[in-house]
Parts: sequence; structure tokens; C-alpha cells
Amino acid sequence: MSIKEELLQILTENAGREISGQELADRLKVSRTAVWKAVNGLIAEGCEIQAGRNRGYRFISGGDLLSVGAVRAFLPPELQDNEIILLKTVDSTNTYAKKLAADGAWDGTVVIAEQQTAGRGRRGNSFYSPPGSGLYMSVILRPELHAADTDLFTICAGCAVSRAVERLSGTKPLIKWVNDVYLDGKKICGILSEATADFECGRVDSVVTGIGINISTKDFPDGLGSKAGSINAGNVTRARLAAEVLSELICCLERRRSDNIADYRARSLVLGKEVGFVLNNVQYIGKAIDIADSGELVVELEGGESVRLNSGEVSVTV
Repeated sequence: MSIKEELLQILTENAGREISGQELADRLKVSRTAVWKAVNGLIAEGCEIQAGRNRGYRFISGGDLLSVGAVRAFLPPELQDNEIILLKTVDSTNTYAKKLAADGAWDGTVVIAEQQTAGRGRRGNSFYSPPGSGLYMSVILRPELHAADTDLFTICAGCAVSRAVERLSGTKPLIKWVNDVYLDGKKICGILSEATADFECGRVDSVVTGIGINISTKDFPDGLGSKAGSINAGNVTRARLAAEVLSELICCLERRRSDNIADYRARSLVLGKEVGFVLNNVQYIGKAIDIADSGELVVELEGGESVRLNSGEVSVTV
């Protein structure tokens, strides 16, 4: 980390109390002048830091500063050593993370971007990713290091995002099967998990789970404005949300399968509602009645027959 990022981490960990410039200089192993310059750099980036002569520095607020240090400051001790890579601009965090995974990146490595120029969603869809108003991150996961089966990784991500947003904003997001998170009837988050197989061993070598969340995005391109929304809660910052999502994701990946499915059911947008879907090129309408332990959506058709969907898209018709 840079001096500025290390300083931010120390200040946020000690929020509310003053720390002398000399103490900060000693901890960072730099001069007091370097501390002063780093503090001014943080203030210029939106942090609120009080400084008083002969009193030191006191952290008030980090604003919406997105940095490695800002994210790390909100992580629990067990995740403090995770590799965090912050990019100003990238075509897709998933594409970037998949290359890192192929080169042997560690489990839990996180790629975060200020902006994506070609953000990707499921089924070839794009994800609008303007700078400054959203969180765009991908997490590299090594399946053998987690309790959850790989078929639940996307479900775990949906639960993790919902839990994190709920905690920070006080709202109640819901998950539209399979992997879209909604708030007040509009999509605020898309999730894309991509697996890489080790054909020699016959197992999944890595899973890259991409998560895009609209925090304060307002001006969506034509065609998205009626469908896409944002969290729009002033107390939700990108750094804090990134840390919370990662923490919740790792927590969900260590839960029993039954606990993850139960959480997913409880947060479902579609259960009990009429949904439309296409199966074998035929359009159907039915009632979503359950999410099976496999993660499949169980839909009851007219006449009482039920079908299980393990992929595809559904639309809520009522």
C-alpha cells in the first residue's frame, strides 16, 4: 500500500480519536511532513479529517473515496491479507480477474474498477458501469478451499450482496432468480460467475464471480431507465460496500447448503408470483412455488404440472 492508503487505514481504525503527527510518522516510518502531505491528499480526495495544532489528526469521514486502503480498513482481521487490485478503468473486471486466476492468483483476490468500458452480464448482456457511482468488482475463488459446492457460488453472491446492502442502507433488496438483485422493483445489481476447468484433474480450478452494483447511478442509457435502479442511500460508500460484500460472500461460502438455500428462498423476488419463461422454444406462464435444494426454480403450470428450471431467464408477470 502507498503511504496515503496506510494512513487512511490507521485513521479509520482509530476514527473518533486524535492521533499525533509524530505517532503517525513513527508507525508509517516516514517524516511528519510526509504525513501532512498524505493527509492533505486524502482531504483533496473527499475525506474529512480534522487537524489541530499540537493535537494531531482525527478522522471524521472518508466520503466516497475508493482505494485499496479504504476497502481494507473495513475488512475483518481474517481478510486483511487478501490481495486487492484497484483499477481506474478496465474493459471488464471479470476478464481481468480470469487472467489473474489463470496465472495462479490466490483465493480471495479482489479486482475493483472505478469504471468498466465493457462490463459483462449473463447471456452476453452488457452492464452499464459509469465512473464514480457504482461498485464493479470480481472475486477469484478456488472451490477446493470453500465448503459450498460450485453450483451455489452465484446464489451465495446474491445473498451476500443482499445482506450487505440491507445492513448498510436499511433497505430490503430481493433476488430475482437466478442472479439479479432488485430494490423497489428495479435491478440494482447483476452477478456473473465464470468457472475455469482443470481438464487433467477433472475439476473446476477457479471461479470468478463478478458483481456490479448501482449505488447512486441516475442517468441510464435509453432502454435501461425503466428497468435499472440504484441504492440511492447517502450512507453507502463504495469502499465500505466492497468490504461488506466480500465479507458476506466468504461467510456464505462456508455455510451449509441448506442454510444458503433457505436464505436465498427468504430473499426471493419471484416465489408466489406468476412468472413467464421460455423452455425448448415454447413460452410458458406459471406460478413460482419453490426453489429446490439444487437451486432450481420450481414453477407450477396450469393444470398442476410443475417444471424445474436450472438456467435461463424468468419475467415476473404479476
